[in-house]
Amino acid sequence: MRAGRERARRSVTRDPAGHAENAPGIVPPPADRVEHEAGRRDPLIVCCSTQYWHEAWFRKQHFMARLSARHPVLYVEPSFSILRGIPRRCPAGRANHPWRPTLHREGPKLWTLAPPRGLPLWTHPRVSRLQYGMWGRMLRRAAERLEEGTRAKTAGPRPVWLWLYNPLYVQARGTLRPERVIFDLVDDLEAYESRAHSRATMRACVDAALREADLVFTTSSLLAEKHGAATREGCMHVVPNGVRGEWIARIPRIPEELHGRPRPWIGFLGAVFRYLDYDLLVAAARAYPGGTLVVVGPVEDPAGAARLAAEPNVALLGRCPQERVPDFVGAFDVCLSPFKAGAVRRAVNPLKVYEYLAAGRPVVSTPLESLAGEPVARWIRFAEGPDAFVRAIGEALAEEGLSPATSGRAAQTEGGAAGAQPGPGRSPLAGAQPEPIDSPRARSRRDAVRPYAWEALAERVEQVLAAAQERWDAVPAASRTAGGRS
Repeated sequence: MRAGRERARRSVTRDPAGHAENAPGIVPPPADRVEHEAGRRDPLIVCCSTQYWHEAWFRKQHFMARLSARHPVLYVEPSFSILRGIPRRCPAGRANHPWRPTLHREGPKLWTLAPPRGLPLWTHPRVSRLQYGMWGRMLRRAAERLEEGTRAKTAGPRPVWLWLYNPLYVQARGTLRPERVIFDLVDDLEAYESRAHSRATMRACVDAALREADLVFTTSSLLAEKHGAATREGCMHVVPNGVRGEWIARIPRIPEELHGRPRPWIGFLGAVFRYLDYDLLVAAARAYPGGTLVVVGPVEDPAGAARLAAEPNVALLGRCPQERVPDFVGAFDVCLSPFKAGAVRRAVNPLKVYEYLAAGRPVVSTPLESLAGEPVARWIRFAEGPDAFVRAIGEALAEEGLSPATSGRAAQTEGGAAGAQPGPGRSPLAGAQPEPIDSPRARSRRDAVRPYAWEALAERVEQVLAAAQERWDAVPAASRTAGGRS
């Protein structure tokens, strides 16, 4: 037993400051706050995520960082089959161990847990139930380990809230035994599964999570309309995606990778994956042979990337660190969001659009139903099909003073991008610079996206959660009647 405790202590690691390097918003609770006052303890949030803590930050990390200022949070990272190689997106040195979980401390009240690698065929319904039942027991043991030595004599055991981003963990309820379940549905998750048995498992787990959760958030009013009636409350709380507040109005430093490349810089930021409309990207590159289509992001679809690389004026720059995102986006003359028509596009609420607007840049996108009802929609040019998409790019460039009124092909004259000096071989458009960051249009775009700062969105989540907790405290989970969880 002593050896087991020693292994557990060794599995908890810290950086020199005891915090994750990219964990904004994690602050200790007020010193005068006693969490077990009146016999009440803040629940442990067990957040089952689809992203590693130290990869690119999404809503999962932002919200959990904020919530950990009050609640202890165990952030459960994704895993992969024991038969697969380590995914490229897995942070260096943080790959899942083949057979045991790994616990790390990331903040005063925040831990990450990387499950061991999974069983083969773990998305098959029967194997999935077995796998997540095992992981439910693993999470229960981790919660008990975090509780050891911290339980106050006047307070009972700390309750556990299961917070789902990966709905497959709804199958862990029976072994984890959470007091409450919270579900944040961020996409049409079934649409991302390519195999029939994986789609069936995901569909069943999403349906179960919607039925069984005590509180449900979503990114899209479209998803709320589709699924709201199936939830316990009969509704879903819509909290869209957003952008880091400190990125709004940040002055970019033109990346070295763009030096010497001709303008306009028509930019795309994000994963190169099978849900992109490559016809639109190729059309944009060919419409502006004197410019550069700049693609920044990891390649997950080699065939699609090869199609882009075949165009002479496409720059595939690969993955970039999060801290460099505002520099690339701020340098783009126009920013693209070219999702292919289908189930993914109908529900997606892409972070990249908010990041584009935070830099004050014009945005051209395929129609996104999840954004159509948002106030930021007025600052996005929506276009369907290659001709309309290229035309919208031309209109955006013209509005920025960068595109001549011609047939859509770029005229070439000398000039420079904002904040950069023209280098050898550069031939930007129209002899003009893009609008500065404090231009009226750029300011309007940035102002439009301020309500979508992660800090503001996390505050909305906290308010909904606090109101729900008041209701839950009035009606204990154990007293609910049939129709609840079993």
